[in-house]
Amino acid sequence: MRIVHVATGLITIPPNGWGAVERLTWEYKQSLEKLGDVVDIKYMNELEKWPDTIVHTHLANQALYCRDKGIPYVYSLHDHHTEWYGKDSWVYKQNLEAMKHSIISFTHAEYLIDYFSETDKLFYLRHGANTEFFTPDYRMGPHKLLMIANNGLAGDSGFDRKGFRYGIEAAIELNLPITIAGHTDNQKFFDIHIELLNYKKLTLKLTNPTDEEMKELYQDHSIFLHPSMLEAGHPNLTLCEAASVCIPIVGTYRGSKHFPGMWVLPNISTESVMHGITETIKTYEIRRNEMIEARDSYSWDNVAKTLHKYYENVLKINEGYTSERTKQLYINAYDNI
Repeated sequence: MRIVHVATGLITIPPNGWGAVERLTWEYKQSLEKLGDVVDIKYMNELEKWPDTIVHTHLANQALYCRDKGIPYVYSLHDHHTEWYGKDSWVYKQNLEAMKHSIISFTHAEYLIDYFSETDKLFYLRHGANTEFFTPDYRMGPHKLLMIANNGLAGDSGFDRKGFRYGIEAAIELNLPITIAGHTDNQKFFDIHIELLNYKKLTLKLTNPTDEEMKELYQDHSIFLHPSMLEAGHPNLTLCEAASVCIPIVGTYRGSKHFPGMWVLPNISTESVMHGITETIKTYEIRRNEMIEARDSYSWDNVAKTLHKYYENVLKINEGYTSERTKQLYINAYDNI
């Protein structure tokens, strides 16, 4: 089978550091190729209507370009702004159009299936982690908190979408060290919220860390914090990577399935994060052992097997992709995984 994934054009693939969609695209390619698929990564202006080829888009404008060119496509939604701006927004409507004209579309957050109620072509496909790379390395000592994220929202660098303030304030109250790492743009957040830098046990690593540096950060800390108020992936990539390293998590999660080792916050506040950290410390070994048992399930190879089944069913239909046919594609793939 031949699959073409469409590059965003924003960051190189594979990314050297930050770049969630680019990382996901690269992981799809590597894992699908293990299954014998031929996977190319092309830019939008290179796309054609190739025979027996799946074209998989990751941005709404790419999808609508394919629609206008008469190229059948699969679409993945990665844009959390669709919920933030609301159903009357241009962002929501553009993504809805991308889904409606797709063969089949995927979201990495289950709750968005109900949110996009105007289409029944949207289905859940979970994220994964490179479980061969992000491996456990138990170094239990005094507890240390970790946050890895790119904060801000809709061009507002000071918007605390990822909950940095809650994490730091909880660390202050509990007198625990905390490291915040991620994209260099996070510095703009701290330039606005400069008072947070007064905590002496706060370490910033805003250097767009490499994969090796990310792994070292996960392995060198004992609790991962993710009190995010808006995500297009539940769990997102950093949660899957933390789970692969088996570092217990305190954060938000809106998935229907149990996420091993995670204390799911009932609300986002400093007090809630503090309580989650305290309870995680009390039950630390139980949570970590639960994560060790489950870590292999996060492998990108498992995600690719699911995706491969969907692709196989897509190729079996040679005419219009109605909603009813799309539902049958999903059912066929699900029943054969």
